[in-house]
Amino acid sequence: MKITYSKENINSFGGINFADHIISNNSLYETINQELGQRGDKATYSYSDLIRSYFLLTLCGGECAEDITENLCKELGQVKGFDVCSADILLRIQKELSTQKETYVSDTGIEHDFNVNTKMNKLMVRLLIEKKQLAPRNKDYIFDYDNQFIPTDKYDLVLPHESSCGN
Repeated sequence: MKITYSKENINSFGGINFADHIISNNSLYETINQELGQRGDKATYSYSDLIRSYFLLTLCGGECAEDITENLCKELGQVKGFDVCSADILLRIQKELSTQKETYVSDTGIEHDFNVNTKMNKLMVRLLIEKKQLAPRNKDYIFDYDNQFIPTDKYDLVLPHESSCGN
């Protein structure tokens, strides 16, 4: 057993620093900002901040944007080079990236709503090519999306809250 003394704050999610370091060193955040573009002049956070926030949030066991403000603000605030933003800001940036739904009617008359987000699809393909998961010369890839709709009775309830994170 090796014992180490540290003057740094240590928390239960210290491993996220290692994961974040790997992603940062692979230039993923720069690629995200290049592909999605810059936000407005007064914007404090970039699109890569949004994706980074959700990535770190998920690694810490978060399930929704509100977890970043309600449960994980302190822990995520200790990630080096990362400014935690509030759930409100995360959801606002996410909405900026959204596209309008398209409705398709099947031969049997059933309506299906789809959301095709070309910018995000291009980002996904670029990241896969840059990380050598796809060959850039191959043009015959078929990206197939399969899903199953499971109806539920759950409705989101938004409660007002105050936060010290990134407001």
